[in-house]
Amino acid sequence: MLSGFRKKNIILGLLILISLWLCYKIAISNTLALESEYRIMKNEENLYKNIPQQLLLLSKKEIYLDSILQVLNLNNTSMENNLLRIINQEVSKNNLALIDYNPSHIAVVNETTFITYNFVLRGSFASILKTIHSIEKHSGFGEIIHVDFTSNKNYRTRKNFLEATVLIQNLE
Repeated sequence: MLSGFRKKNIILGLLILISLWLCYKIAISNTLALESEYRIMKNEENLYKNIPQQLLLLSKKEIYLDSILQVLNLNNTSMENNLLRIINQEVSKNNLALIDYNPSHIAVVNETTFITYNFVLRGSFASILKTIHSIEKHSGFGEIIHVDFTSNKNYRTRKNFLEATVLIQNLE
């Protein structure tokens, strides 16, 4: 009689396990799948709710960046043309001469693009420093990485003059 009771318990345990498995397959797995789908849709709904705010922020950012470009006095032309125009304005304002303006040098290191602009100014030390300061601080062309001052003599006029070779580097 003990063995019959044991068989009944084993069969009852197997039936409970089978019924739990069927309940999971029929009801619980579908509920879990629907719940995960609900979370995905809720996230998408939140993204769609934020679109007007994001558009507003982007339009404000565009207006802000346009105002910065106007303050820097940049047009839609190339960076080199803008730099040359600003240098010419500063040269005329500070009574200097732009002797040489070389094309930009582009180097790529570790997915970073280094653009280096090279030009030579002639004039007084103070005027050259004012021009360099104005170009670096009030324009968005990059940083001055090197200035080489050389004092030369014009043997025809027997006058000394100061030249500065300036390198400006911009990272992209």
